Amino acid sequence: MAHGGLPDDFGDSLSRVLDPRQREVAAEIIEAATMLDDIGLRRFLRLFAERVRASDAPIRADELRKFVQQAARARR
Repeated sequence: MAHGGLPDDFGDSLSRVLDPRQREVAAEIIEAATMLDDIGLRRFLRLFAERVRASDAPIRADELRKFVQQAARARR
C-alpha cells in the first residue's frame, strides 16, 4: 500500500460488505461521494466505517445514499 493510498485488497474488502445485488448502484453512490468536499467525504467515510463495524449485514444502496446526504449536510 502506498502512503495515503488505498490498500491493495480494497476492492475485495468493499465487495464483501456491499449487498451483492446492489453493487453497481452502490459503486455509483460511492463515486458521487467522492465529489463532496474533503470534510464531507471524511464524514461519509466515517459513517460508512461505523456501519461496517456495527453490523455484518450487507450494506444497501439506500444506506449509502443516506450517508452521502448526511455528509453533504454536515457543512451547512
